[in-house]
Amino acid sequence: MQLTAKLIQVLPMQTGTGKNGAWKKQDIIVETDDKYPKKICVAIWGDKVNDSQLQVGNTLNIQLYVVVP
Repeated sequence: MQLTAKLIQVLPMQTGTGKNGAWKKQDIIVETDDKYPKKICVAIWGDKVNDSQLQVGNTLNIQLYVVVP
């Protein structure tokens, strides 16, 4: 699923170490540009975190992968 939204907030970076080594996660809040805008929290994991694009006000094209158990 493709989502285009405006970045409105960057939350603190989370890091840690698990059984497979070090990990990092960046949560961001984006707002859609629809008739009824929605705010969505998106988690970015590992090497996908790109600090140069994570500037408040930027429009982001986000590819979502939904995993259903």
